[in-house]
Amino acid sequence: MVFKSKWIKLVATASLVGSLFTSALLPSAEAGLADGHGKFLGNVIGNSGIPSHFAEYWNQVTPENATKWGSVESSRDNYNWSGADQAYNYAKSQGFPFRFHTLVWGSQEPGWVSGLSAAEQRAEVEEWIRDAGQRYIDAEYVDVVNEPLHAPPSYKNAIGGDGATGWDWVIWSFEQARQAFPNSELHINDYGIIGDPSKADQYVQLINLLKSRGLVDGIGIQAHHFNMDYVSVSTMNQVLSKLTATGLPIYVTELDMTGDDNTQLQRYQEKFPVLWEHPNVAGITLWGYIVGETWREGTGLITSSGQERPALQWLRQYFNDNGGSPGVPAAPTGLTATAGDGQVSLSWNPSSGATSYTVKRSVFNGGPYAIMGTISGTSFTDNNATNGITFYYVVSAENSAGSSANSSQVSATPQDGGGGPIPTGNLVVQYRAADTNATDNQIKPHFNIKNNGSSPVDLSSLKIRYYFTKDGNQNVNAWIDWAQVGGSNITATFHSTSGTNADTYVELSFSSGAGSIQPGGQSGDIQLRMSKTDWSNFNESNDYSYDPAKTSFTDWDRVTLYQNGVLVWGTAP
Repeated sequence: MVFKSKWIKLVATASLVGSLFTSALLPSAEAGLADGHGKFLGNVIGNSGIPSHFAEYWNQVTPENATKWGSVESSRDNYNWSGADQAYNYAKSQGFPFRFHTLVWGSQEPGWVSGLSAAEQRAEVEEWIRDAGQRYIDAEYVDVVNEPLHAPPSYKNAIGGDGATGWDWVIWSFEQARQAFPNSELHINDYGIIGDPSKADQYVQLINLLKSRGLVDGIGIQAHHFNMDYVSVSTMNQVLSKLTATGLPIYVTELDMTGDDNTQLQRYQEKFPVLWEHPNVAGITLWGYIVGETWREGTGLITSSGQERPALQWLRQYFNDNGGSPGVPAAPTGLTATAGDGQVSLSWNPSSGATSYTVKRSVFNGGPYAIMGTISGTSFTDNNATNGITFYYVVSAENSAGSSANSSQVSATPQDGGGGPIPTGNLVVQYRAADTNATDNQIKPHFNIKNNGSSPVDLSSLKIRYYFTKDGNQNVNAWIDWAQVGGSNITATFHSTSGTNADTYVELSFSSGAGSIQPGGQSGDIQLRMSKTDWSNFNESNDYSYDPAKTSFTDWDRVTLYQNGVLVWGTAP
């Protein structure tokens, strides 16, 4: 796809908490067009800084170019965060949601990355995602992969390629983003969807792959002029219905329409309400609005002197005619579940315009859900949760205009007050060596936990330990390349130890989102990868837990498993 704007000129990095550029004026106190309507109407902040009238019209911020990898790190290891910081600081100062756009995209990636080895490419992508997450930890939304159907990155094969799913590189990207942005909604984003039902079907297949792994929280559709100008309303509704069937909220992320004054006006009058009034569309972001500063000629809505074009005048009247009455609220975000003894406590962020919230529960991952209660607050305690059973929860927001889509699902497994179930003695760890080269620069043990007992086992009560020698003083990094329970639900930590052929062990622990292993069930593949920070070689030949002969899953007692702190499988060195 053609670039959306000129690249930003590199300048010295500004402090994230520093002052805004002097060219940016404080916005008018006048409320944005969509304030009080239950969902946001946002816009981009481009290379020219923050327009003085931005907040008069819009109440959400997306940097047009400043958070793209090629803009931030056009020269390897030299970062320019200035434009991104400016947009982020402004959004936070105004209380506007901030969208980080984007982490992985085949356009506007750094030119230097294509010349690296696959291992270097993967390491650089990991570093980029990690650094972005540390800097913008409170971004409300993150476009993890942009245009996967149209513009895969040059380093696609380095981060998983097509793989077994056909989209392993996308899954890997979302797993990294889930770890780097734990407080953000993770979105996928693409163009060509709103006007093409068959392309929407392909998009939904990818979305469902991510959803089944708990990795995606919202759907982005770009809706640029080349899709919007001539699409029919019936096709738009058909596509929106297909996307709604996923159960995820829809975000129109890059809307614009062209034409002379009259043509553009007619297009907005016909098509904007289809998007805005759809109950599963949680927000709309326009891709620029000042004539002469948008990425495509004819898409602007206001001249540089401040004269509104008819389409913008109509938008103002459209919201005024609603009398300030709210639209359907957006789906709640930030839902968390904390297990207790016979209960689960839930909390979530308020949704703008919501007057009540409905809490729903299921014993099945993905529903169907039963209504537990409708309340006005943003917390709820389920006091009818049986210990040892994993429950799945979603929350929707309501007002007089209707009900939102469900929030992202969370799960929790209540336990008795004694600190969890007594170890059953029926848990087994299986191991295989995914890399049998003992002297290269990576260690790749894969694990599978089997439950041979008669009761479900909460994965959050378990910890796996793998023992090895570091062969040096360098720090070691760890990645979960893939896991059936979701890589974002697994944390790896390193600890020193003493014993035969081991000076270090890596411990894998699980969050509540990993769920439980049913009687006779198993965790599925857990693919761990480790390397030193300087990528120097290991010598695994005598490592305690390493066995190159085990290339398929085999019970292996040199990997230990702890349940609630008690050793239940294996022998430590």
